[in-house]
Amino acid sequence: MIRAIAFTDRRLHREKALPGSLWFMEAEGGESPALWFFCPCGCGDVAHITIGLGAKPAAPPSWSWNGRTDAPTLTPSVRQLNCGWHGWLRDGYWQPV
Repeated sequence: MIRAIAFTDRRLHREKALPGSLWFMEAEGGESPALWFFCPCGCGDVAHITIGLGAKPAAPPSWSWNGRTDAPTLTPSVRQLNCGWHGWLRDGYWQPV
C-alpha cells in the first residue's frame, strides 16, 4: 500500500512528484472537481480524473469521492492507462488489485 499524500499547492505537488501523491482541483465554471495524482507504482506518470462528492458525475469516466482530503476514498477502482497499474484509493492509501 502507498500513502496518498495530499498537496494543497499544485506547483509543489508537481515538483515533488511523489508516487501516489494527490492534488485536488476545485470545480470551476460548472465543471466537476478533479483529482490529479502521480501513479502509485512509481513510474512517474501524472493523471487526472473527474470526481464528485458522494456521487459519480454524470459524464464518464468519473469517480465518487468521500470528500476527505486527509483520507480520500474513490469508487470505483482506478486504472492508470499508461503503465497499467490498477487498484483502489481507500482511506488515504493506494491498494493494488
